[in-house]
Amino acid sequence: MSAASIHFLDAVVPTKGESEDKRQSSISVPSYSSVKPKLPVRWQAAMIALTCMCTFGHHWSNGLVTTLKTTIEHELKINNSEFATLVSVTNMVNTFLCIALGFIIDKYGGPLLSAILAAFCLAGAVVEAGATTDGLNSYHILMVGKIIAAIGGGSLDNAQHKIFTAYFAPGSGFAMSIGFIWSMANVAQYVGQSTANVMSQNLGSYSWPLWTGAIIGFFSFLCAVSVFVLDKYLRLSYEVIDHCEQSDQPSAGSVKGGPFNWSIVRQMPLTFWFVVLFATFQNAGMASFITVSTQFAQQRLQKGAVVGGWVSSFYLILPIGLTPFLGMFIDAYGRRVTILFLSACMFLISMLLLRFSQTVPTFICGYVFYALAGSITSAPQVEIIRSIIPDPHYYATAFAIKKSIIQGSVIIVVTATGKIQDLSSTNSLEGAVTVWLAYAFVSVLISGALLGACHTSLGQRYLPAVRLSQVRPKYVEKEVERLWELRRHTVTEEGPRDENLTPRQKDEALKRPLSSSVSLYARRVALGAGFIIVLIAWVIFGFGIDWGDHASATGE
Repeated sequence: MSAASIHFLDAVVPTKGESEDKRQSSISVPSYSSVKPKLPVRWQAAMIALTCMCTFGHHWSNGLVTTLKTTIEHELKINNSEFATLVSVTNMVNTFLCIALGFIIDKYGGPLLSAILAAFCLAGAVVEAGATTDGLNSYHILMVGKIIAAIGGGSLDNAQHKIFTAYFAPGSGFAMSIGFIWSMANVAQYVGQSTANVMSQNLGSYSWPLWTGAIIGFFSFLCAVSVFVLDKYLRLSYEVIDHCEQSDQPSAGSVKGGPFNWSIVRQMPLTFWFVVLFATFQNAGMASFITVSTQFAQQRLQKGAVVGGWVSSFYLILPIGLTPFLGMFIDAYGRRVTILFLSACMFLISMLLLRFSQTVPTFICGYVFYALAGSITSAPQVEIIRSIIPDPHYYATAFAIKKSIIQGSVIIVVTATGKIQDLSSTNSLEGAVTVWLAYAFVSVLISGALLGACHTSLGQRYLPAVRLSQVRPKYVEKEVERLWELRRHTVTEEGPRDENLTPRQKDEALKRPLSSSVSLYARRVALGAGFIIVLIAWVIFGFGIDWGDHASATGE
């Protein structure tokens, strides 16, 4: 018998002098996590279904106030500036709050925060409905309800994304799951908006649509609690790979991060800030146009609120079936930046048609392009944010930074366009649509620049994460090696580097900010610009309140 065999037997066979306890303790028992079965597909499907329903009530209720704009202005006796303040207050709440909540989501996980935030959405919906019941018609109570709902709704989608970043890897179902989220969100918004004016007219009160939204919100709250319970059960019973972590190891629960550090924000790569710049115009422009879409359709078509609501809600139908398939396409083929560019082009076409159309078919076509733009703009952005940051554990923080700046941009647009409409002698929205047209044009320029960076050597050298978000997932490792060699010969300010890195470590290194003075200055400028946008939003929000009070006092 060989020495190696004898050594092996000595290690596993106890001698006669060993006690029974020691002999049993010498037997190696696999850890609990190693004997857990693989997570079944049916449980992944259940997690997708329940998580998608967490925001169903919020999206149902969120569009009701804007759809009922004409009725609310009449019943509450408010003007366009006051209504713009009512809508903008939800964005104001989340200019800073969503950053704090983003870090909390990273720290405590998506399931727990989904339940807490869904509770805020439910409470806000109840207060909104109560403000319009039994002739109360209180503008200020309605605003309180909007604020409470905004605390939950502003970050609830972030919590949903965080759940899916843990259960699905990029290119392995993550984009598809995001597509299902937005599909269900659009179902909720479409049904809520298209039935709001019908219920208001047939049931005799505009409080009925709001109470219906509160009931749906209670259902969503139950789904959020179910997600929290199911997540605990799955992590205890199955091998759940947390794809937020740097190493693919089974996770027993949500990873608790350390105390918040602003260096996380400062270390976001320049690529991230370009995506935020795009979203500042594209996302904010599309989100703010929703606030006047029903009234604009009423004005141009010379129809009532019901027809206007149906036409303006059309943009929600197309994403219902398209977004899941778009997610599957992204999982298989990438091309995220190309899709962003297409969405910006469609947004521009829609605003051109809506602003300058002279016939009904052309006007309706504008809403069709708006629907196409909206259906393909969310999933690729979520995927890009996840794929360009070096540490996916801080996904929720990165997403929250982007959303905070978007909220500020929305406030600026909504308040400014509300004032423009008030200055019109005919209460027309024609002049206000020009603002959204300008936003769409800038979106095309930014997304075009990002697309060019994907296919030029200069862009690939200094913004390699953009290129990596564009290629097919199965070719990412090969592309990482190519970009690693390209950077070796072009970027000289980084200094010496370790050449014995794994492909995954190289991928993370490529996504980190360049250690150069130019990169540091550019990132500081981007962070400062984001802060300035939020600051301007607060200032213009104050002007909006003053404009509304002045108009009410003068009877304008």
